[in-house]
Amino acid sequence: MNNLQNPKTNNFQQLQVLHGALMAGAVLMSIVLGFLLTQDAAVADFSGLTKGLLAIALVLMSLEIVVSNFIWRSRQATIPTAGLPSEKWLHYRTACILRWALLEGGILISVVLTFLERNTAGFCITAVGLAFLFLARPSRDYVAEQYGLEV
Repeated sequence: MNNLQNPKTNNFQQLQVLHGALMAGAVLMSIVLGFLLTQDAAVADFSGLTKGLLAIALVLMSLEIVVSNFIWRSRQATIPTAGLPSEKWLHYRTACILRWALLEGGILISVVLTFLERNTAGFCITAVGLAFLFLARPSRDYVAEQYGLEV
């Protein structure tokens, strides 16, 4: 309960919870659609209509990773050196959310395209996106070093 009274810890914990929720949602979506994919009778077969979706998923996931890293780096190039801590937190939080939203969007599209093509190999593309999303988690050391904020 003490953490709720400390805005420094509360801001960082909110980011951790948000990142965890995004990871959990993407993993659960992958598990559910993977389970449905292995059940032949549970889902209509769209495979005749959807050839080439894994290639689209691969290109889209690659693009999402590149764009998210580009946005992250461009946001980090404009870190406010002066100003209130709340402005710095807003900058960091915005950069994180933009990065995570792009990565999760690519993951979910990849999962759906894999499901529509009914090819479990597409989950490898999803796993790469999940790895990048996991590696993009918030870091106390990074916030302290780059933003000069105590966590």
